[in-house]
Amino acid sequence: MSAAVKIWEGENVINLEIYDTFAEMKKGLQKEIRQSKVLLPGMKINVYVGDKSLTDKQIREIEDILLDYGLHLKELMTNGPPGKQKRKESFSKVSEEGFIGFPEDMPEYEETALIRRNLRSGQKCFARGNIVILGDVNPGAEVIAGGNIIVMGVLRGMAHAGAFGDENTVIAALRLNPTQLRIANHITRPPDGEVIIVNAPEIARIRAGKVVIEKLKI
Repeated sequence: MSAAVKIWEGENVINLEIYDTFAEMKKGLQKEIRQSKVLLPGMKINVYVGDKSLTDKQIREIEDILLDYGLHLKELMTNGPPGKQKRKESFSKVSEEGFIGFPEDMPEYEETALIRRNLRSGQKCFARGNIVILGDVNPGAEVIAGGNIIVMGVLRGMAHAGAFGDENTVIAALRLNPTQLRIANHITRPPDGEVIIVNAPEIARIRAGKVVIEKLKI
């Protein structure tokens, strides 16, 4: 596979395996996107890196480049050992019949950033502690927090809680319908082709090493 956008198993794949350094990979990714005639804003793209192992920070940089062009990372594909794979899992939903409150072991952070507006596509919000958003997070927007993330509206973009590795953090929203969720090093996304109807507040957290979604009592 050459360094180009390929249709692989019915999906668009950008091959970055041929590049030796991460800096070259980023330049190659930008070049392929600019030269491609098949990639359109809003598309979900697979990125193939062969047996290379990328850090979480490097994966976020890949996602940032794609977002700059209106694209979204669907899957980072590798040939590495299972422990190095960065494949995303789909959301798992539990407690469909009942509601839970905020977990007792939810960590507390002294710093809390309060955002009183909607976040539009391309906008990014970062805080070392918690983030509370009084508005919506639209597709293409990103929220990254060292602590918990609470959205008093609809979460349709990407949210990453526990960005420094805290697996006890949570992500909650009045309507939780994101393009991607991250808690610490766990990455997940909605099931492909499934229409998710959300009619109640929900909370995402880590259970048994996986991101699960539960109905939230508020």
